[in-house]
Amino acid sequence: MKYDFPNKVDFTPLENNATQVCLFKPLKDIPGYISLHQLEDDKRIIKNPHKGWYWHYIDNSFKRGQYRDLHSSSDHLLDFPVLNHLYLRFDWGDIEIEDGIYDWSYIDSIMNQWGRYGYKFALRICTYEGNPLIPYATPKFVYEKGAKCYSMPNGNLEPDYNDPVFLFYLERFLVVAGEKFNNDPRIETVDVGSFGTWGEGHTAAGTNIQYTADVIIKHMELHAKYFSDTFVMINDDMINSCWERGAEENLRIIKRAVDLKMGIDDDSVQVSCYSRDCGYTSLRSPWLFDYFNKHAPVTLELEHYVLVHEDNLKSGFPFVEAMRKAKATFAGFHGYPRPWIERNLYMSEYAANRLGYWYFINGIALNDNIITLGRDNIIKLYIENRGFAPAYHKYTLKLALIKDNKSYIYPIETDNRQWLDNTETEVELTVTPIDIPKGDYELGIGLFENETFIEFGLKKEAYDKNGFAHICDVKVV
Repeated sequence: MKYDFPNKVDFTPLENNATQVCLFKPLKDIPGYISLHQLEDDKRIIKNPHKGWYWHYIDNSFKRGQYRDLHSSSDHLLDFPVLNHLYLRFDWGDIEIEDGIYDWSYIDSIMNQWGRYGYKFALRICTYEGNPLIPYATPKFVYEKGAKCYSMPNGNLEPDYNDPVFLFYLERFLVVAGEKFNNDPRIETVDVGSFGTWGEGHTAAGTNIQYTADVIIKHMELHAKYFSDTFVMINDDMINSCWERGAEENLRIIKRAVDLKMGIDDDSVQVSCYSRDCGYTSLRSPWLFDYFNKHAPVTLELEHYVLVHEDNLKSGFPFVEAMRKAKATFAGFHGYPRPWIERNLYMSEYAANRLGYWYFINGIALNDNIITLGRDNIIKLYIENRGFAPAYHKYTLKLALIKDNKSYIYPIETDNRQWLDNTETEVELTVTPIDIPKGDYELGIGLFENETFIEFGLKKEAYDKNGFAHICDVKVV
Protein backbone atom coordinates (compact mmCIF):
# COMPACT_ATOMS: atom_id res chain seq x y z
CA MET A 1 0.00 0.00 0.00
CA LYS A 2 1.34 3.43 -0.94
CA TYR A 3 1.10 6.37 1.45
CA ASP A 4 1.40 10.01 0.44
CA PHE A 5 3.22 11.97 3.11
CA PRO A 6 3.43 15.77 3.50
CA ASN A 7 6.52 17.10 1.78
CA LYS A 8 7.42 19.79 4.29
CA VAL A 9 8.00 19.79 8.03
CA ASP A 10 7.97 23.20 9.69
CA PHE A 11 9.29 23.56 13.24
CA THR A 12 7.57 26.58 14.78
CA PRO A 13 8.69 27.82 18.22
CA LEU A 14 6.08 28.46 20.87
CA GLU A 15 5.80 31.93 22.38
CA ASN A 16 7.80 31.01 25.47
CA ASN A 17 10.43 29.22 23.36
CA ALA A 18 10.35 26.37 25.87
CA THR A 19 9.51 23.68 23.34
CA GLN A 20 8.81 23.40 19.66
CA VAL A 21 5.80 22.07 17.81
CA CYS A 22 6.13 20.01 14.65
CA LEU A 23 3.57 21.21 12.11
CA PHE A 24 3.13 19.31 8.87
CA LYS A 25 2.31 21.81 6.11
CA PRO A 26 1.90 20.15 2.73
CA LEU A 27 3.12 22.17 -0.22
CA LYS A 28 1.27 22.32 -3.51
CA ASP A 29 3.27 21.55 -6.61
CA ILE A 30 2.57 25.04 -7.92
CA PRO A 31 5.23 27.61 -8.85
CA GLY A 32 5.50 30.33 -6.23
CA TYR A 33 3.08 28.68 -3.81
CA ILE A 34 3.22 29.93 -0.21
CA SER A 35 1.30 28.10 2.50
CA LEU A 36 -0.61 30.44 4.81
CA HIS A 37 -1.58 27.89 7.44
CA GLN A 38 0.62 29.70 9.94
CA LEU A 39 -1.93 32.55 9.83
CA GLU A 40 -4.91 30.27 10.34
CA ASP A 41 -7.14 30.55 13.40
CA ASP A 42 -10.06 28.13 13.53
CA LYS A 43 -10.82 28.82 17.20
CA ARG A 44 -11.71 32.50 16.96
CA ILE A 45 -15.45 33.07 16.70
CA ILE A 46 -16.17 35.42 13.81
CA LYS A 47 -19.38 37.41 13.46
CA ASN A 48 -19.80 37.69 9.70
CA PRO A 49 -23.08 38.81 8.11
CA HIS A 50 -25.96 36.68 6.80
CA LYS A 51 -25.21 33.56 8.83
CA GLY A 52 -25.40 32.14 12.34
CA TRP A 53 -27.89 31.72 15.15
CA TYR A 54 -31.26 33.38 15.65
CA TRP A 55 -33.63 33.72 18.59
CA HIS A 56 -37.44 33.58 18.51
CA TYR A 57 -38.18 37.01 19.90
CA ILE A 58 -41.87 36.95 18.95
CA ASP A 59 -42.98 33.35 19.16
CA ASN A 60 -46.45 33.39 17.55
CA SER A 61 -48.49 36.57 17.97
CA PHE A 62 -48.01 39.79 19.92
CA LYS A 63 -50.37 38.32 22.53
CA ARG A 64 -48.05 35.42 23.35
CA GLY A 65 -45.17 36.52 25.58
CA GLN A 66 -42.77 33.64 25.01
CA TYR A 67 -39.84 33.99 24.70
CA ARG A 68 -39.31 37.62 25.50
CA ASP A 69 -41.44 38.47 28.52
CA LEU A 70 -38.88 37.22 31.07
CA HIS A 71 -35.81 38.45 29.21
CA SER A 72 -34.19 41.62 30.53
CA SER A 73 -34.72 44.51 28.15
CA SER A 74 -31.20 45.71 28.92
CA ASP A 75 -29.56 42.41 27.92
CA HIS A 76 -28.78 42.56 24.22
CA LEU A 77 -26.89 39.25 24.17
CA LEU A 78 -23.68 40.68 22.79
CA ASP A 79 -21.78 37.67 24.15
CA PHE A 80 -23.94 35.15 22.28
CA PRO A 81 -21.76 33.29 19.75
CA VAL A 82 -22.82 34.82 16.41
CA LEU A 83 -26.43 35.70 17.14
CA ASN A 84 -27.31 37.03 13.71
CA HIS A 85 -30.98 37.95 13.93
CA LEU A 86 -34.21 38.01 15.86
CA TYR A 87 -37.07 35.97 14.46
CA LEU A 88 -40.39 37.82 14.55
CA ARG A 89 -43.29 35.43 14.05
CA PHE A 90 -46.58 37.27 14.42
CA ASP A 91 -50.05 37.55 12.93
CA TRP A 92 -51.71 39.51 10.17
CA GLY A 93 -54.31 40.49 12.77
CA ASP A 94 -51.57 41.99 14.97
CA ILE A 95 -50.88 44.57 12.25
CA GLU A 96 -54.06 45.27 10.29
CA ILE A 97 -56.06 46.26 13.33
CA GLU A 98 -58.95 47.52 11.23
CA ASP A 99 -59.83 47.36 7.55
CA GLY A 100 -56.95 49.17 5.81
CA ILE A 101 -55.43 50.50 9.07
CA TYR A 102 -51.96 49.15 9.81
CA ASP A 103 -50.03 49.45 13.06
CA TRP A 104 -46.37 48.51 12.72
CA SER A 105 -45.30 50.38 15.84
CA TYR A 106 -44.39 47.32 17.91
CA ILE A 107 -42.32 45.79 15.12
CA ASP A 108 -40.63 49.15 14.52
CA SER A 109 -39.76 49.47 18.20
CA ILE A 110 -38.12 46.03 18.25
CA MET A 111 -36.15 46.65 15.08
CA ASN A 112 -35.03 50.08 16.24
CA GLN A 113 -33.95 48.84 19.67
CA TRP A 114 -32.12 45.69 18.59
CA GLY A 115 -30.95 47.02 15.24
CA ARG A 116 -28.68 49.46 17.06
CA TYR A 117 -26.65 46.46 18.19
CA GLY A 118 -26.18 45.13 14.68
CA TYR A 119 -28.93 42.53 14.64
CA LYS A 120 -30.93 41.60 11.57
CA PHE A 121 -34.49 40.24 11.52
CA ALA A 122 -36.54 37.49 9.90
CA LEU A 123 -40.31 37.69 9.49
CA ARG A 124 -43.18 35.26 9.39
CA ILE A 125 -46.69 36.71 9.28
CA CYS A 126 -49.28 34.04 10.10
CA THR A 127 -53.02 33.74 9.49
CA TYR A 128 -53.93 30.97 11.97
CA GLU A 129 -52.55 30.16 15.41
CA GLY A 130 -54.42 27.16 16.78
CA ASN A 131 -54.67 29.02 20.09
CA PRO A 132 -58.16 29.74 21.50
CA LEU A 133 -56.86 33.01 22.93
CA ILE A 134 -56.01 34.19 19.40
CA PRO A 135 -59.09 33.57 17.23
CA TYR A 136 -58.33 36.41 14.81
CA ALA A 137 -54.85 35.76 13.48
CA THR A 138 -56.62 36.65 10.24
CA PRO A 139 -58.30 39.99 11.01
CA LYS A 140 -61.97 39.77 11.99
CA PHE A 141 -63.03 42.20 9.26
CA VAL A 142 -61.85 39.74 6.57
CA TYR A 143 -64.49 37.26 7.73
CA GLU A 144 -67.05 40.03 8.01
CA LYS A 145 -66.34 40.82 4.35
CA GLY A 146 -67.38 37.29 3.48
CA ALA A 147 -64.20 35.21 3.60
CA LYS A 148 -64.93 31.58 4.35
CA CYS A 149 -63.58 30.11 7.56
CA TYR A 150 -63.95 27.07 9.80
CA SER A 151 -64.97 27.34 13.45
CA MET A 152 -63.00 25.02 15.70
CA PRO A 153 -64.42 23.51 18.92
CA ASN A 154 -62.12 25.71 21.00
CA GLY A 155 -63.41 28.89 19.35
CA ASN A 156 -60.61 29.31 16.81
CA LEU A 157 -61.34 30.44 13.29
CA GLU A 158 -59.26 28.84 10.58
CA PRO A 159 -59.42 30.55 7.19
CA ASP A 160 -60.12 28.74 3.97
CA TYR A 161 -56.68 29.32 2.44
CA ASN A 162 -58.13 29.21 -1.09
CA ASP A 163 -61.08 31.54 -0.50
CA PRO A 164 -61.03 34.44 -3.02
CA VAL A 165 -62.07 37.05 -0.45
CA PHE A 166 -59.36 35.88 1.94
CA LEU A 167 -56.78 35.95 -0.85
CA PHE A 168 -57.87 39.42 -2.02
CA TYR A 169 -57.32 41.01 1.40
CA LEU A 170 -54.19 38.94 2.02
CA GLU A 171 -52.65 40.27 -1.19
CA ARG A 172 -53.65 43.82 -0.25
CA PHE A 173 -51.84 43.33 3.06
CA LEU A 174 -48.75 41.84 1.43
CA VAL A 175 -48.50 44.85 -0.86
CA VAL A 176 -48.17 47.05 2.25
CA ALA A 177 -45.78 44.64 4.01
CA GLY A 178 -43.63 44.40 0.88
CA GLU A 179 -43.44 48.18 0.52
CA LYS A 180 -42.26 48.39 4.12
CA PHE A 181 -39.74 45.54 4.28
CA ASN A 182 -38.68 44.39 0.81
CA ASN A 183 -35.80 46.87 0.51
CA ASP A 184 -34.96 47.03 4.21
CA PRO A 185 -31.36 45.78 4.60
CA ARG A 186 -32.14 44.63 8.13
CA ILE A 187 -34.40 41.84 6.85
CA GLU A 188 -32.66 38.51 6.26
CA THR A 189 -35.61 36.36 5.22
CA VAL A 190 -39.40 36.40 4.95
CA ASP A 191 -41.34 33.16 5.35
CA VAL A 192 -44.42 32.16 3.41
CA GLY A 193 -46.39 32.32 6.65
CA SER A 194 -49.91 32.80 5.32
CA PHE A 195 -50.64 29.10 4.84
CA GLY A 196 -51.20 26.70 7.71
CA THR A 197 -51.16 26.55 11.48
CA TRP A 198 -48.43 28.82 12.88
CA GLY A 199 -47.52 29.46 9.25
CA GLU A 200 -45.88 26.05 9.11
CA GLY A 201 -47.60 24.79 5.97
CA HIS A 202 -49.82 22.17 7.64
CA THR A 203 -53.35 22.25 9.08
CA ALA A 204 -52.71 20.38 12.34
CA ALA A 205 -54.34 21.88 15.45
CA GLY A 206 -57.03 22.93 13.01
CA THR A 207 -59.16 21.36 10.30
CA ASN A 208 -56.55 18.91 8.96
CA ILE A 209 -57.83 19.75 5.47
CA GLN A 210 -55.41 18.64 2.74
CA TYR A 211 -55.05 21.44 0.21
CA THR A 212 -53.84 21.00 -3.34
CA ALA A 213 -50.42 22.06 -4.57
CA ASP A 214 -52.06 24.91 -6.48
CA VAL A 215 -53.25 26.54 -3.25
CA ILE A 216 -49.80 26.42 -1.67
CA ILE A 217 -48.23 27.73 -4.86
CA LYS A 218 -50.63 30.71 -4.79
CA HIS A 219 -49.32 31.68 -1.35
CA MET A 220 -45.73 31.19 -2.46
CA GLU A 221 -46.17 33.35 -5.52
CA LEU A 222 -47.83 36.17 -3.57
CA HIS A 223 -44.85 36.38 -1.23
CA ALA A 224 -42.35 36.14 -4.06
CA LYS A 225 -44.14 38.95 -5.88
CA TYR A 226 -44.05 41.45 -3.02
CA PHE A 227 -40.70 40.44 -1.51
CA SER A 228 -38.87 40.16 -4.81
CA ASP A 229 -35.53 41.40 -3.42
CA THR A 230 -35.59 39.31 -0.24
CA PHE A 231 -34.96 35.62 0.39
CA VAL A 232 -38.43 34.10 0.72
CA MET A 233 -38.63 30.78 2.57
CA ILE A 234 -41.10 27.95 2.27
CA ASN A 235 -41.66 25.46 5.08
CA ASP A 236 -40.80 21.81 4.65
CA ASP A 237 -44.28 20.95 6.00
CA MET A 238 -45.82 22.37 2.84
CA ILE A 239 -44.51 19.14 1.38
CA ASN A 240 -43.90 16.73 4.26
CA SER A 241 -47.29 17.15 5.94
CA CYS A 242 -49.25 15.95 2.93
CA TRP A 243 -47.73 13.17 0.88
CA GLU A 244 -51.31 11.93 0.52
CA ARG A 245 -51.76 14.50 -2.25
CA GLY A 246 -49.22 12.51 -4.23
CA ALA A 247 -45.53 12.73 -4.97
CA GLU A 248 -46.11 14.49 -8.30
CA GLU A 249 -48.09 17.27 -6.57
CA ASN A 250 -45.38 17.73 -3.97
CA LEU A 251 -42.71 17.78 -6.66
CA ARG A 252 -44.68 20.57 -8.35
CA ILE A 253 -44.45 22.60 -5.14
CA ILE A 254 -40.72 21.95 -4.92
CA LYS A 255 -40.14 22.82 -8.57
CA ARG A 256 -42.07 26.08 -8.33
CA ALA A 257 -40.25 27.07 -5.15
CA VAL A 258 -36.91 26.38 -6.83
CA ASP A 259 -37.98 28.38 -9.89
CA LEU A 260 -38.75 31.28 -7.54
CA LYS A 261 -35.28 30.91 -5.92
CA MET A 262 -36.80 30.29 -2.49
CA GLY A 263 -35.07 28.93 0.59
CA ILE A 264 -36.53 26.43 3.02
CA ASP A 265 -37.29 26.23 6.77
CA ASP A 266 -37.66 23.15 8.91
CA ASP A 267 -39.44 24.06 12.15
CA SER A 268 -39.41 20.56 13.63
CA VAL A 269 -35.85 19.52 14.40
CA GLN A 270 -35.88 17.11 17.36
CA VAL A 271 -39.61 17.20 17.86
CA SER A 272 -40.04 14.00 19.87
CA CYS A 273 -41.92 11.97 17.24
CA TYR A 274 -39.32 12.77 14.57
CA SER A 275 -36.46 12.03 16.94
CA ARG A 276 -38.12 8.65 17.52
CA ASP A 277 -39.19 7.77 13.99
CA CYS A 278 -36.61 9.43 11.73
CA GLY A 279 -32.84 9.19 11.58
CA TYR A 280 -30.19 10.53 13.91
CA THR A 281 -30.74 14.13 12.79
CA SER A 282 -34.56 13.82 13.10
CA LEU A 283 -34.90 15.41 9.64
CA ARG A 284 -37.88 13.80 7.94
CA SER A 285 -36.66 14.31 4.37
CA PRO A 286 -32.92 15.00 4.38
CA TRP A 287 -32.86 14.89 0.57
CA LEU A 288 -35.29 17.81 0.34
CA PHE A 289 -32.78 20.48 1.33
CA ASP A 290 -30.52 19.79 -1.63
CA TYR A 291 -33.15 21.26 -3.93
CA PHE A 292 -32.74 24.61 -2.15
CA ASN A 293 -29.30 24.98 -0.59
CA LYS A 294 -27.59 25.55 -3.93
CA HIS A 295 -29.26 28.95 -4.36
CA ALA A 296 -30.86 30.08 -1.07
CA PRO A 297 -30.48 29.67 2.70
CA VAL A 298 -31.66 26.76 4.81
CA THR A 299 -33.06 27.58 8.26
CA LEU A 300 -33.37 24.94 10.98
CA GLU A 301 -35.40 25.48 14.11
CA LEU A 302 -35.13 23.35 17.24
CA GLU A 303 -38.31 22.21 18.97
CA HIS A 304 -39.34 24.36 21.98
CA TYR A 305 -36.30 23.94 24.17
CA VAL A 306 -38.27 23.17 27.33
CA LEU A 307 -39.87 20.21 25.50
CA VAL A 308 -36.67 18.62 24.20
CA HIS A 309 -35.72 15.66 26.36
CA GLU A 310 -32.00 15.21 26.93
CA ASP A 311 -32.23 11.75 25.37
CA ASN A 312 -33.16 13.54 22.15
CA LEU A 313 -30.95 16.61 22.57
CA LYS A 314 -27.81 14.49 23.19
CA SER A 315 -25.77 17.61 24.02
CA GLY A 316 -26.72 19.06 20.64
CA PHE A 317 -24.94 16.56 18.41
CA PRO A 318 -28.05 15.60 16.36
CA PHE A 319 -28.90 19.29 15.88
CA VAL A 320 -25.39 20.05 14.62
CA GLU A 321 -25.49 17.02 12.34
CA ALA A 322 -28.83 18.24 10.97
CA MET A 323 -27.18 21.59 10.20
CA ARG A 324 -24.39 19.81 8.36
CA LYS A 325 -26.71 17.51 6.44
CA ALA A 326 -29.10 20.27 5.37
CA LYS A 327 -26.28 22.77 4.68
CA ALA A 328 -27.87 25.22 7.07
CA THR A 329 -27.10 28.93 7.07
CA PHE A 330 -29.30 29.80 10.06
CA ALA A 331 -30.29 27.83 13.17
CA GLY A 332 -32.51 28.90 16.02
CA PHE A 333 -34.43 27.86 19.06
CA HIS A 334 -37.62 28.56 20.97
CA GLY A 335 -36.52 29.51 24.45
CA TYR A 336 -34.95 32.09 26.71
CA PRO A 337 -31.40 32.74 25.53
CA ARG A 338 -29.60 32.88 28.88
CA PRO A 339 -30.66 29.36 29.95
CA TRP A 340 -29.86 28.18 26.43
CA ILE A 341 -26.31 29.54 26.53
CA GLU A 342 -25.67 28.28 30.06
CA ARG A 343 -26.53 24.73 29.00
CA ASN A 344 -25.41 24.71 25.36
CA LEU A 345 -22.44 27.07 25.16
CA TYR A 346 -19.97 24.73 23.48
CA MET A 347 -22.47 23.50 20.92
CA SER A 348 -23.43 27.10 20.19
CA GLU A 349 -19.79 28.06 19.73
CA TYR A 350 -19.10 25.08 17.48
CA ALA A 351 -22.00 25.91 15.17
CA ALA A 352 -21.40 29.67 15.22
CA ASN A 353 -18.64 29.71 12.61
CA ARG A 354 -19.85 26.69 10.67
CA LEU A 355 -23.41 27.82 9.97
CA GLY A 356 -23.33 29.26 6.47
CA TYR A 357 -19.94 30.07 4.95
CA TRP A 358 -16.57 30.08 6.79
CA TYR A 359 -13.64 31.09 4.61
CA PHE A 360 -9.92 30.37 4.99
CA ILE A 361 -7.02 31.42 2.78
CA ASN A 362 -4.88 28.29 2.67
CA GLY A 363 -2.23 29.65 0.35
CA ILE A 364 -1.16 32.10 -2.34
CA ALA A 365 0.82 31.61 -5.54
CA LEU A 366 2.92 34.50 -6.87
CA ASN A 367 6.13 33.83 -8.76
CA ASP A 368 9.13 35.13 -6.82
CA ASN A 369 6.85 37.46 -4.81
CA ILE A 370 7.33 40.10 -7.50
CA ILE A 371 4.69 42.42 -8.97
CA THR A 372 5.65 44.34 -12.09
CA LEU A 373 4.34 47.82 -12.80
CA GLY A 374 2.32 48.37 -15.95
CA ARG A 375 1.58 44.73 -16.70
CA ASP A 376 -1.01 42.13 -15.72
CA ASN A 377 0.21 40.17 -12.70
CA ILE A 378 -1.52 36.87 -12.02
CA ILE A 379 -1.95 35.94 -8.38
CA LYS A 380 -3.76 32.81 -7.23
CA LEU A 381 -5.46 32.44 -3.87
CA TYR A 382 -6.51 29.08 -2.49
CA ILE A 383 -9.67 29.76 -0.50
CA GLU A 384 -11.41 27.03 1.44
CA ASN A 385 -15.00 27.19 2.68
CA ARG A 386 -15.23 25.12 5.86
CA GLY A 387 -18.79 26.18 6.62
CA PHE A 388 -21.89 24.09 6.23
CA ALA A 389 -23.11 26.06 3.19
CA PRO A 390 -22.12 28.48 0.46
CA ALA A 391 -22.75 32.19 0.85
CA TYR A 392 -25.82 33.60 -0.89
CA HIS A 393 -24.73 37.26 -0.94
CA LYS A 394 -22.04 38.47 -3.30
CA TYR A 395 -19.15 40.24 -1.61
CA THR A 396 -16.30 42.29 -3.10
CA LEU A 397 -12.80 40.87 -2.98
CA LYS A 398 -10.02 43.47 -2.88
CA LEU A 399 -6.25 43.27 -3.01
CA ALA A 400 -4.15 45.96 -1.35
CA LEU A 401 -0.48 46.82 -1.71
CA ILE A 402 0.50 48.46 1.57
CA LYS A 403 3.60 50.55 2.19
CA ASP A 404 4.31 53.21 4.81
CA ASN A 405 0.68 53.20 6.04
CA LYS A 406 -0.55 53.91 2.52
CA SER A 407 -2.67 51.39 0.61
CA TYR A 408 -3.17 50.94 -3.12
CA ILE A 409 -6.41 48.98 -3.50
CA TYR A 410 -7.52 46.87 -6.47
CA PRO A 411 -11.06 45.41 -6.58
CA ILE A 412 -11.14 41.89 -8.01
CA GLU A 413 -13.94 40.51 -10.14
CA THR A 414 -14.88 37.17 -8.58
CA ASP A 415 -18.01 35.58 -7.12
CA ASN A 416 -17.63 34.24 -3.60
CA ARG A 417 -21.00 32.47 -3.94
CA GLN A 418 -19.10 29.88 -5.98
CA TRP A 419 -16.77 29.07 -3.08
CA LEU A 420 -18.63 25.93 -2.13
CA ASP A 421 -18.73 24.24 1.26
CA ASN A 422 -16.08 21.61 1.99
CA THR A 423 -14.15 22.79 -1.05
CA GLU A 424 -10.92 24.65 -1.73
CA THR A 425 -11.31 27.02 -4.66
CA GLU A 426 -8.50 28.45 -6.74
CA VAL A 427 -9.29 32.15 -7.16
CA GLU A 428 -7.26 33.86 -9.87
CA LEU A 429 -6.60 37.57 -9.45
CA THR A 430 -5.23 39.93 -12.08
CA VAL A 431 -3.54 43.04 -10.71
CA THR A 432 -2.18 45.81 -12.94
CA PRO A 433 -0.54 48.49 -10.80
CA ILE A 434 0.33 51.80 -12.48
CA ASP A 435 2.00 54.90 -11.10
CA ILE A 436 2.81 53.62 -7.63
CA PRO A 437 6.28 53.79 -6.07
CA LYS A 438 8.54 50.81 -6.54
CA GLY A 439 9.73 49.00 -3.47
CA ASP A 440 8.77 46.51 -0.76
CA TYR A 441 5.07 46.13 0.11
CA GLU A 442 2.80 44.00 2.22
CA LEU A 443 0.09 42.28 0.22
CA GLY A 444 -3.34 42.43 1.86
CA ILE A 445 -6.56 40.62 1.00
CA GLY A 446 -9.99 41.89 2.07
CA LEU A 447 -13.56 40.76 1.46
CA PHE A 448 -16.29 43.39 1.83
CA GLU A 449 -20.02 43.96 1.80
CA ASN A 450 -20.18 47.70 1.26
CA GLU A 451 -18.30 49.07 4.29
CA THR A 452 -18.51 45.85 6.30
CA PHE A 453 -15.52 43.57 6.02
CA ILE A 454 -15.94 39.81 5.95
CA GLU A 455 -13.31 38.08 8.02
CA PHE A 456 -11.45 34.96 6.98
CA GLY A 457 -10.48 32.34 9.53
CA LEU A 458 -7.16 34.07 10.19
CA LYS A 459 -5.51 35.37 13.30
CA LYS A 460 -6.94 38.67 14.43
CA GLU A 461 -3.52 40.30 14.36
CA ALA A 462 -3.22 39.57 10.63
CA TYR A 463 -5.87 42.25 9.98
CA ASP A 464 -5.39 45.99 9.77
CA LYS A 465 -8.04 48.54 10.73
CA ASN A 466 -9.27 48.72 7.13
CA GLY A 467 -10.21 45.05 6.98
CA PHE A 468 -7.23 43.76 4.99
CA ALA A 469 -5.39 40.64 6.09
CA HIS A 470 -1.64 41.06 5.53
CA ILE A 471 -0.65 37.69 4.12
CA CYS A 472 2.80 38.09 2.56
CA ASP A 473 5.53 40.51 1.45
CA VAL A 474 6.00 41.43 -2.21
CA LYS A 475 8.35 43.59 -4.23
CA VAL A 476 6.95 46.01 -6.81
CA VAL A 477 9.40 46.56 -9.66
